[in-house]
Amino acid sequence: MQSAFAANAAPAAKETQVLERVVVNGTNREMGMGVSEFPPNAAKPRHMATGPEVCYVMKGEIILQVDGQPVQDIHAGGSFQIAANAIHVTKAGPDGATIIATWISTPGKPFNVPSPNLPNVPK
Repeated sequence: MQSAFAANAAPAAKETQVLERVVVNGTNREMGMGVSEFPPNAAKPRHMATGPEVCYVMKGEIILQVDGQPVQDIHAGGSFQIAANAIHVTKAGPDGATIIATWISTPGKPFNVPSPNLPNVPK
């Protein structure tokens, strides 16, 4: 059975437009905020983020699949969180989606790490 989130099943989402980055005092981390736009049915391929994310759906619908968890369907006005190192796929519904995302990262290190062949992570 093929996943609804297969990489070749949907066009790619646009790169996140970073709006702001601020240093988290007393740490080697920074907080970022940006806007992610998803054309209709577009997806960000299976990946993990090295820090936590909190997102708010401004318009449209996001379908979120985090390995080991049920699929979530989040509509405009809804929000979701993704834990650090959680392997996941985000996909827009048929009308596309726009989200505001915030995240914590370590400057100079990759934040989104492609994970096409990593095993599912139990929760």
